[in-house]
Amino acid sequence: MAMETTNDGKRIKESYEISKTRKFLGGKLIEATRDFPQGTGSTYFAMEPLQELKKKLCEQNPHVTYTSLFTKLAAEGLKKHPIMNSALIDNKTFYVYDSINIGVGVGLEEGVMMVVIKEAQDKNIFEISDELQEDITLLKNKKLPWDRMMGSTFTVSNMGMLGVEQFTPFTTVPETAILGIGQTYRRPWVNEDDSITAHDVCCLSCTVNHAAVDGLHGGLYLKTMLELVKHPADFMGL
Repeated sequence: MAMETTNDGKRIKESYEISKTRKFLGGKLIEATRDFPQGTGSTYFAMEPLQELKKKLCEQNPHVTYTSLFTKLAAEGLKKHPIMNSALIDNKTFYVYDSINIGVGVGLEEGVMMVVIKEAQDKNIFEISDELQEDITLLKNKKLPWDRMMGSTFTVSNMGMLGVEQFTPFTTVPETAILGIGQTYRRPWVNEDDSITAHDVCCLSCTVNHAAVDGLHGGLYLKTMLELVKHPADFMGL
């Protein structure tokens, strides 16, 4: 059987109509890039304090992951920068939310979906870790209720497990900002005393909707996140 070709002669290996999920996700990304003027800032930090904390916490609760740690720290950062926990509606009304509902991207075969940790500001690291574990399992088995995938006010996207060092995350419409987490890797690091040692280093990237806030706000939020990851145990709610 002859292989199907395009009008200009390219051979087609296969063709199919994209899924409703893919259409939905694509529509959201088109909306985000068309209607939201976005800018991204990135910064690097040494991961050792977070690595040591994860090891200790996992002895008490094996559900603790780097994603749950960053979810908790992201919420703590938003307490200090509430303007980032917000949304611009119809390019007219600006909501600054009291609820900190962290959306966490989960990669599935049909596309990246989200689980939402609601009222994250009131939950400790173990509560967040358990909820994430349960919701991700349900999502992968297509059993997660729709209301547990909706209502986020800020999004965290972790691509470190995919080997991605740094990336530009797109905001989740109509949220003001999103935090991207890259891969941890070993590299030379200049310390405060100018000595050079090897450290495990990670990149945080924050994208903001410039129609809602300025790059200054994203930069201040990242600056606070750098302070939080130096002493993360102080912000676990335990």
